[in-house]
Amino acid sequence: MLTARFLPVRCCLSSGTKFPARSFLLMTVCALPSALPAQVTQSNDIVRFHLRDNYLIVVEVTVNDAGPFKFLVDTGTTRTVIDPGLARQLQAPAIGKVTLTGMLRQRQDELVRIENVRLGGVSSSGLGVVVDKLARQKTLAPGIRGVVGEDFLSRFDLLIDYKQRWLRFGGPVPSGERCRFQTIGQHNGSPTTNRILIWTDFMNAGGARLLLQLDTGSRVLELFPASHDSVSAPRWGGTMAVSDGADEVTIDSNAAIKIGSTVVPDLDVVQSRRSLAFDAAGLLPAAIFHSIYISHSGGFVILNPNE
Repeated sequence: MLTARFLPVRCCLSSGTKFPARSFLLMTVCALPSALPAQVTQSNDIVRFHLRDNYLIVVEVTVNDAGPFKFLVDTGTTRTVIDPGLARQLQAPAIGKVTLTGMLRQRQDELVRIENVRLGGVSSSGLGVVVDKLARQKTLAPGIRGVVGEDFLSRFDLLIDYKQRWLRFGGPVPSGERCRFQTIGQHNGSPTTNRILIWTDFMNAGGARLLLQLDTGSRVLELFPASHDSVSAPRWGGTMAVSDGADEVTIDSNAAIKIGSTVVPDLDVVQSRRSLAFDAAGLLPAAIFHSIYISHSGGFVILNPNE
């Protein structure tokens, strides 16, 4: 299975301000036309990144020995994406079509074969990547040519350090509490793969426990009431603003969440009023932590690890 993000939207609040209510959200799509063999190389190198708007991770990536090109690193995107211009430049051969399910409609995008993707000292060969214009992603991060998704990232264990702005692939496991995550979800009766789904307790919302997707592409914690019965009932703090129009949302403040023993207070929570079903109850923005260790091999994360 392949998943495809919703494009980001901006909701006009009643106060007249703008608020980025949704980053790149994923939903299910069709099966791949064929299995793609992949080979992986890795090292313990540090990869420096640029942090845009305090949450989007922008790195330099080499594709088919060309580049480097600016890419987003996105744990919430299940398959790596490149723009049409880069696909033409690389003369990447088409290997099929994928149906991407978005918030408002479905569309078909081309799937191409990439011989090699390299990020710092790690690389993977034989990837099938989606070709997409990335129009709205480029408004958030001008100059990017693609998105590194979980199909690449899930082959490695990595540490994301937002304060020092670097990634480390491999290396020793830092000390800290290990919190398990799920890699497979469910949507419309079909499995979704390449996921990082974590159970999260809402401390001031009647003890609600919800399955959220850890997402480096999200700026705020967002919930989808259609995905979980307990989402729409409680208030998470005080209502800060309500938007109007087609993308109506409610923004609540002063929420506190707990994952394992890690507590994050004073969060804003965006609740979509759209009937949006998802394989998780919402999005957990990775940037609310100062660092995260993701062990894909072990199936756990360490939040704010001790280095």
